[in-house]
Amino acid sequence: MNMKSKYLHSGKLLLLIPLVLATGCKSGCNRAPGKIDEQEASEIVQRIEAMKQVYHLCPSPAEMLSVIDFGDMNFNADLLDPVSNADRYLDTKSTTLALGIYATDLAYCAIFGRHEETLNYLEVVRSVSEKARLTGAIDDELVQHARDNVANLDSLFLMSNEAFINMLFFCERNDRPGTIVLLSAGSFIESLYLAVNLVDDYDNAGYLLQHLTDQKYALENLMVFAESLKGEDENVSAVIEDLGPIVRIYEGLEAGSGAVTIRTQTEATSEQPKKLVIGGGESSPPTLSAKQFEELRQETIRLRTRLVEG
Repeated sequence: MNMKSKYLHSGKLLLLIPLVLATGCKSGCNRAPGKIDEQEASEIVQRIEAMKQVYHLCPSPAEMLSVIDFGDMNFNADLLDPVSNADRYLDTKSTTLALGIYATDLAYCAIFGRHEETLNYLEVVRSVSEKARLTGAIDDELVQHARDNVANLDSLFLMSNEAFINMLFFCERNDRPGTIVLLSAGSFIESLYLAVNLVDDYDNAGYLLQHLTDQKYALENLMVFAESLKGEDENVSAVIEDLGPIVRIYEGLEAGSGAVTIRTQTEATSEQPKKLVIGGGESSPPTLSAKQFEELRQETIRLRTRLVEG
């Protein structure tokens, strides 16, 4: 298996995770946790262990967002890239990056159980995926299934992941690793943008700061993947340059032991079946200083603003 195939295969394996990601919600959360039974949890853990043997994974919207506890947070539509912007993305690079951004906004809407917004972002993901020549990746059956299950919050969340999975599978089948890089970069930037905008008070944002620190690993993997294609795709080279300031901030961090953790909930009740929980490294203290966080926030907002303005 050559390097490109390894990367494509690793991206495929990673996408097994989003289907079972569950966020521990507090009483105010608008999304019921995703639920799976004990046997399914065991099988998924085995897949994840196998996945660890394949290196350099691509981040996905669900991986980035689902470790955030949105329980005490309000849905903020102002953070999203408006669907009305879709027509401004014309070239391959801006269109594919926008597709990753919209896929992340779709996951964000689904996590909050925002029915109308989720359907709207699913439609724009389908529209932009066609512009990016991912023909049929989001088909009528998926859209109709979302409409038929609009009241089912878990179904909306899983549908948002299926949309992203289908797009990456399309890229894999059609030997388009550069498109995977751009999709992943757009998703990463938007996920980072949402996260930095959730931090209102640095001194009381330990969990979010750790989540932001943990993205060092995702970014490193994405950059290794991108660098392997740098000489073959000018759009990938441009994205590497775009991400440069954020990469340099992360290179200055001491990442601690805050890797993503995977565990199976040990207690099950009739109200809350046993489930697989994937989250950030809770035991590791935040390693982003106030100055580093502010630098990261500014660079993320600057890059994301430039991308959505086309």
